[in-house]
Amino acid sequence: MKRLHSTAFALLALAASACEPAIAPTVDMLDEAAVAQFAEAVAESNDIRLPYLGALLTASREAIRAHDENAEAVRHFRQARRLANAAEDAREDGNLEEAESLARQSYRHKLAGIVAALRGDAVGAAVAGSAAGLARIQSHIEGREVPERVTNAVARIANQVVAAEENLRAGRPVAALHHALTAAEGIRYLSPRYLASKWIQRATRVLGSARQAVGDAPTEEEATALRRARRLLNVAKDEFEAGNMGRAVGAAKRSAALSWGVVEGRSV
Repeated sequence: MKRLHSTAFALLALAASACEPAIAPTVDMLDEAAVAQFAEAVAESNDIRLPYLGALLTASREAIRAHDENAEAVRHFRQARRLANAAEDAREDGNLEEAESLARQSYRHKLAGIVAALRGDAVGAAVAGSAAGLARIQSHIEGREVPERVTNAVARIANQVVAAEENLRAGRPVAALHHALTAAEGIRYLSPRYLASKWIQRATRVLGSARQAVGDAPTEEEATALRRARRLLNVAKDEFEAGNMGRAVGAAKRSAALSWGVVEGRSV
């Protein structure tokens, strides 16, 4: 038998290799736990500064106390408190649709009060913070395979950031702030357990502040608000332990809103 020439052998080897299936390039994969861990780091990052409703409310209260002439902010915050209490009244009466409507109105007045107290610079910082957080998340997952839930969530966050930037440019600061806060909440919600934990911590702190503010002499309205806030905080903790993070967040938010109304009422 004749030996194959080296060139012919090389050609045969090349032809054989062409018939083998190509090996796909390795794609880095991130599961939900890995994305959640990174989102937590973004939320806690000092250079990102995601906006947070609680921090904005605290800054607003401090600004109002330093400048007593800000009647517009005070008016909005008082209306927010009344509507939050009315929302809980409606819930206790079983009027859930009315309760949600009143809660949304209360939230809008809070945002208007923040804008009136802190002016446009705070809104611009909030929008920039959410945009930076989104950019950090997008950069981290780019070119990687991630669960569809994460992809969809990041797309929703991006839509909120775009809306925030558009409203800011159009001179609609309340709407811009709403979308910026929604985007930031979306980033935190990439780790549902983290978000629920943060809201429970916030509700616990503000309830303590509210109790300290009223001392031993709460009004009837304040006593009712504090009783509801404590009950809702306990609900939030129970839902957290049961693994129902969405419900935990909702209850903690309602608790914090009621307690904050008491604190705000005593400070302005």
